[in-house]
Amino acid sequence: MSLRQQVLQICCAESRAINDPKGVVYVSIKALDPPDAEVVEDALNLLLHVKALEKPSSRGRYEPTFYGRLLASFALSFDSSVLVVKFGEAGMLREGILLGILMDTQPLPILHPFGDDHLFTEYINCYFSADSDKIVLTGRKEVAFLGNLCAFQFWQRVFKDKHRLEHLKQVLKFEEMEPATLLLPKLEEEWCFFHHLLQSSLHHVSEMYEDVLNSMHRFRPNFLPASNGIPTYYSPYEFGHTCLLECQQQGEIDALSSSDEQLEQSNETRKCVAVPFVASGHFQTNDVAENLVNTIKEIRVQCAGDTSRNYPAIINDYDSHMNGGAPLCVYFVSFALVLEHDNLGPIHVQIFCYFFTTPAKLKPTGSLLPCGAMCDYVHHIGCRNGDLCSFSHDSYQPISSYGSNVCQPEADHADASSLLRLFGTSSVGYILLLDDANMHFTSNLANHCKPSRIISTTSLTETSICDPLLTDVRILWGLHHPYQTILNKGENPIPWNEVKIVLWFPYLDSHSDDLDVQKILVQNFFEYLAIRILGDTLFEVKIILAMNNIKFSQLEVEKLARESFFFLTESFPFDEASFGELLDTVTVNKPMLMPRSVSYVFDMQPPSDMQFGDYASVFQKHLHDRETS
Repeated sequence: MSLRQQVLQICCAESRAINDPKGVVYVSIKALDPPDAEVVEDALNLLLHVKALEKPSSRGRYEPTFYGRLLASFALSFDSSVLVVKFGEAGMLREGILLGILMDTQPLPILHPFGDDHLFTEYINCYFSADSDKIVLTGRKEVAFLGNLCAFQFWQRVFKDKHRLEHLKQVLKFEEMEPATLLLPKLEEEWCFFHHLLQSSLHHVSEMYEDVLNSMHRFRPNFLPASNGIPTYYSPYEFGHTCLLECQQQGEIDALSSSDEQLEQSNETRKCVAVPFVASGHFQTNDVAENLVNTIKEIRVQCAGDTSRNYPAIINDYDSHMNGGAPLCVYFVSFALVLEHDNLGPIHVQIFCYFFTTPAKLKPTGSLLPCGAMCDYVHHIGCRNGDLCSFSHDSYQPISSYGSNVCQPEADHADASSLLRLFGTSSVGYILLLDDANMHFTSNLANHCKPSRIISTTSLTETSICDPLLTDVRILWGLHHPYQTILNKGENPIPWNEVKIVLWFPYLDSHSDDLDVQKILVQNFFEYLAIRILGDTLFEVKIILAMNNIKFSQLEVEKLARESFFFLTESFPFDEASFGELLDTVTVNKPMLMPRSVSYVFDMQPPSDMQFGDYASVFQKHLHDRETS
């Protein structure tokens, strides 16, 4: 863990005994080589500069901001944590999380043969090539990170999706786990070997991804509500990969097709030769690469803008993650900051610099970075070595804009219109409200939309209704959720082909206090619903869950949904004043971590039939057999 991240976490701790550089060093007094007080102070200055900490209060305590606590909640280095947030603000949160994890991960998912960088480059090129004219990456590690990101996504789309489908088929048949599933870890290990991947590294990245994502759901920064969770690896839909295994034995090469029987053979010399595994432009790699480059530039300049004594070391520390890209000239950045903060007009400043500059046209964005000896009196600044300069000439971006855009929590304002807009204005199509035990939510919902559009299920036995709002609501009594509401045997009372919205406001505490039991209930809900939607081709149906955000994080609901091909497309505060108070309660005693009721909107992203064949007919047949049995 970087020193900056350690300092930030100490300042976020509940203990008030340590809140200055000397105090931080005191904590490390028993360490073999405690950090120098000036180094710790530089770290504090940087954290203040990027608004992760606030200046000491009257009590002399450094107080973490919301942004600081969010960064400290990630089990990542400081640089990686900042990159995650920057990607989230740019609309690519989940790709940013993966890249941040990859920056801190050793070994990476793509196999790196010891001492053979050339072979490692060949493996990288199987997943990502920077040779395309549209690719803007130049650093060696930047290319490696993008390659490993594509490799992780390839594993998800080709291997994991295949076994997600197989799992849903077993759920539909209500059978015991098949032998192939019991052998899944071994099959996965062999598949990874065929594609130059490390199984353990993929699992590590996957686990870290869930941890960081769950932390996002607990804190709910302002960019999270509009964050679309449909992965970039589903673009294009037509993507497909068929393994072509090549076996070299005694100097002979035989082309073999991929099948389960062949996986039982020795994998010592077999590799998949159907390369590239990810073609150029697939998985939206161009957009991700451009975002990565822009984010790296922004972070470098922000670090250089720190007024502490050690900002050159800070920049070089960040560049160590991305070596292969030239560092920014800190002398130029320092000069640029003087211009920005002093709002100088025509430049009449003598700058003594170890890097040489000559006159060039000064553009508004500032394509300026000097190298050489000393600057003259200048009105325009440029680099005499041009493209041959060993230092980066990337555009300078104003630092002052960062302070006003620092990450903030989501606005705590719930509006009924946020949910109602998803229902549409048409009177066609039903709104299915599942498992409303006491008609509490149904009654409130009928007050905001046409009651005849509502179908409500409940486990209660039929009883008389006194609420006039429920007169036109279609109520299905005595159905236990989700086992009788979604995949019941016999004739299904729900007209699924006419359902447009599925609502569930789960009261999980009524089933069990055990989080594992609650997690199984949520998992079954998504599994059964996936089978229904895949079998009846109901891909336009939206799934909306209203839950406490802390409970959502604890149960890893987004992960459970993803395992059944549901992806979170948006979330927003749930208006309890209009639709009723959620019954599950969660208490948290941590600063800036406020439990709140949230509406989570999921869309189904069906796996490609070009990759996995006509799987929908299998689900359709079994659904029909259940309903006619």
